[in-house]
Amino acid sequence: MSNATTLRIEDRLGAFIAELVSETNGLSIHDTLALACQSQAATTDAELGRLVEEFRALLANFRVDAAPIEQLLAHPFSLALEQFLRGFPLPYREEHIHLTGSLAPEFLFPRIQALLDGPAGDVCANKIREVYGPDSVPIRTVADVERLVRLGEHDRFDRYLRILYLPKLLLTSREAHRDAAHHIASRLWRQSNVGAVRLKFTLFRNTTDPAEQVPGIESLSIDDVVLGLYEGFRAFQREVPTFEFILSPCFRKEPGFYDSARFPSRRAHFEDQVRQIIDLLESNPELRGHLTEVDTVGNERGFYRKAHFQELRVGLRKLQAYGFQVRSHHGETWGSLRQGIQSVDNAMNIWHVDAVEHGLALGTNPNYYFQRLTQRALQANAENRAITPGTLDASEISELDWNGRDDIAKKLSVGQHLSPAERTKFIKAKFHTASEVEHYQHDVLNRMIDKGVSIIALPSSNKRLTGAFEDYKDHPFSWWEKKGLKLGVGTDNDVTLGTSYLREMLILLYTDPLDLKLTKLLLVTTGETRRSYISHLLWQMRKKLAGEGALKQ
Repeated sequence: MSNATTLRIEDRLGAFIAELVSETNGLSIHDTLALACQSQAATTDAELGRLVEEFRALLANFRVDAAPIEQLLAHPFSLALEQFLRGFPLPYREEHIHLTGSLAPEFLFPRIQALLDGPAGDVCANKIREVYGPDSVPIRTVADVERLVRLGEHDRFDRYLRILYLPKLLLTSREAHRDAAHHIASRLWRQSNVGAVRLKFTLFRNTTDPAEQVPGIESLSIDDVVLGLYEGFRAFQREVPTFEFILSPCFRKEPGFYDSARFPSRRAHFEDQVRQIIDLLESNPELRGHLTEVDTVGNERGFYRKAHFQELRVGLRKLQAYGFQVRSHHGETWGSLRQGIQSVDNAMNIWHVDAVEHGLALGTNPNYYFQRLTQRALQANAENRAITPGTLDASEISELDWNGRDDIAKKLSVGQHLSPAERTKFIKAKFHTASEVEHYQHDVLNRMIDKGVSIIALPSSNKRLTGAFEDYKDHPFSWWEKKGLKLGVGTDNDVTLGTSYLREMLILLYTDPLDLKLTKLLLVTTGETRRSYISHLLWQMRKKLAGEGALKQ
């Protein structure tokens, strides 16, 4: 390494990372830092050495819950590593990003202003107040928009679905969809080196739910939505010819999401939607290769039984007959962990899905999950506190295998003190339930591997929206990888969640610092299968930096 400390520390760290990663062929972040601390560069460049040691200590603290991940992500070493990932020669594949949650405030602000100043301004302002509160209007700055579309620190899934409303107000024309697609492609390419996008979007937004109804949506056609998005991405392809995109229309699972004025049931409306998709593809052959799949989205709490999957089954079969793949948001939220696993099971068996988006129920350790439940419940019982009705804990306790001792569940629910014998019975009920759920989980995972069904990992979304994980370290990406599952990585709604594709990569590295190798992560995120080629590209990065003077051989 050069001792030319006149270079900025960010540049010196970036060059140092490129040299070390290329020489070690992309080890885990733990091993990389151990070697970094013992390198000559860390000795000769005091500032660089201090930052490496500091980051290594911070990572160790994070592993024992003594430091939040935000401190890691804001550290100069992490920022340099992010810059290194941004400069990797192969672009990344964003496997899961939603249209409404990925429009930047800078893009939204002038369009929202124009909407509120237009003839439907009063109606739209009232709808915004209904969703975001009485102080949400007027909207005078980009910061005002950002405040509305960013998820709060303690907000969860139900609130997340609501705050996506603001972008929906704008997406009422073909031109709006065209502009949005170009904006997303340009922003992801520029900011995160993303060269392939699988865009999730709602094709039909008619609903009986007044809170979700959008003024002006009546005139929006399926052609406007799909062709608008297609034209926006194609326009960006003229700027970056290697850019790839898949249009993945989504259908809400919930029974109320259909046009009740025109159709007698959810099933009838969905089958009409399927017909329109097929007609659109046949009349616009340029869409082939881009409109190749569908997805299902929405709140899946209470959506897990076989009967719940019947309304969409016939329509999905027809799409599959026309060559469409079926992907589905499942195992993301649940009324109980067993129900979350069951929803994935039925999606595979009844809908024959090709990919599970989120799949969190398949990555939650049942023994740990139920032990934490027991600890919380016993602590509350010791303090004579009732288990709050309607919470996940209340639902899980009601579904434990009580073996005739339901009276214990009732005592927990009202905060009545348990005897030592009853506490033991509670622990046994938890133990047997956890064992059964674990067997079920592994059975579903093994069948997914056999069928080649992939799971898309979305670390920030899974942590922040569900509340099922206490920490990012609980995210199961590496466990899935060791099981041999096909994996992809996505951001879900990067603007709403305040994240980026590169940030998600860093989270995955830091949450499994011992076992997840950088090379493996690069293979997953780029879609490349040749390890030797990844190694070659790492050396090319090293040479490039050396040629620019950051490295001296």
